[in-house]
Formats: sequence, structure tokens, C-alpha cells
Amino acid sequence: AFYTPPPAAQLESLRTKLALEGKRVLLTIGRLVEGKGFPHLIPILETVLKDNPNVVWIIVGSGPKTAEVVSLIQKHSLQNVVRFVGEVAHVDLNVYYHLADAFVLLTHPDNGQEEGLGLVFLEAAAAGLPVVAGKSGGVEEGVQNGVSGYIFDVYTQKAEISAAIVAMLRDPALCEQLGQAGQARMRAEFSWPHQLSGLRAWLE
Repeated sequence: AFYTPPPAAQLESLRTKLALEGKRVLLTIGRLVEGKGFPHLIPILETVLKDNPNVVWIIVGSGPKTAEVVSLIQKHSLQNVVRFVGEVAHVDLNVYYHLADAFVLLTHPDNGQEEGLGLVFLEAAAAGLPVVAGKSGGVEEGVQNGVSGYIFDVYTQKAEISAAIVAMLRDPALCEQLGQAGQARMRAEFSWPHQLSGLRAWLE
């Protein structure tokens, strides 16, 4: 479903509702829990804004760290930059992916727990979005570093994360290149025929 953009009227309606006219949009979809990196992105966003003051960050999701994230957003005076959407039914996510310029989720290890494959990274790729991800667990299976997006260590590479986001927002052609690569990989490698073929080969 994520390969196909929603109707233009639906996109425009949500763009108007979220006041996105003339904005460059970063999208994060995920539960607000430890290991998803929301608190790490907030100070990085401040740096990005210095280069591109028209950035908006859409957050889709909720969880036990919601109050903490809201408090950090207020502390850094980013209320006018962040669009906190809350929970959205999975069937309604497609419009958010197709409104955005890039997908950012700074996953990281947390008390020995690692990210799985990361379904949202695959959904973003299917929608043709370039991805900036945090290095954790199976993320490197879902995102091809330097091909469909970029993967960073959230703890040691904050400057590199900022630089990557700034570079993508400055260069729509780069976003398109990364997004198309991710979408092409999704079509080629994550289709049922391809996956079943790999399973048969493994069973043999």
C-alpha cells in the first residue's frame, strides 16, 4: 500500500491541517519508548534549524515517554516546529509518509535490548522516503547505509546526523536518489515471491 501515494486532495487536506505549506518535513513514526531516540533528535533538530528554518518535525505515535518528549520540546522552544500527531491507525499512515521529505528514527541499544528489523524503515522505503536511522540490532537489514539512507551511532555521531539531515534537506535530488533506491530494493527483495524463494532455498 505504501508504494502508491494517496489522492492529492487527501495530501493537501493534511498539509493544510498541519500548516506545512512551504515547509520541509521530517517524519518520525514509532512508540515513544526507550531506544527510539526521540530525546536525541531534539537537540539535533536545533542545529538543523539553523541551516533550514523551514523544517517541521512530525511525530506519529505515543508511549510512556510522551510527557518527557513534550517537556524537552518545550524546553528547547520547538513548539512551533513540532507537529505532535499522536497515535494513527496503520491503515492511515500512508499519507504521512507521502507528505514527508525524509524519515528519521534514531534507534539505539537500551539496557541490552536492540531494535528488530524495524517495520517503519521498510514502510518509509516503500513510500520512496530517504531514511536517517540509529544503529541498533536489525536496522542495517532494513536500511542500506549510503544507498537508501544513512545509519549512525546515536551516542557518538550527533554532528554527523545533523550534517546528513542538512545535506538531504538542501538537496532534493539526493533525497529522491536515496528514496528511489530504497523503494527499488523493497520491490526487488521484500516481495513475497522473493522471500519465498529464499525460504525454499534455505529449506533445501
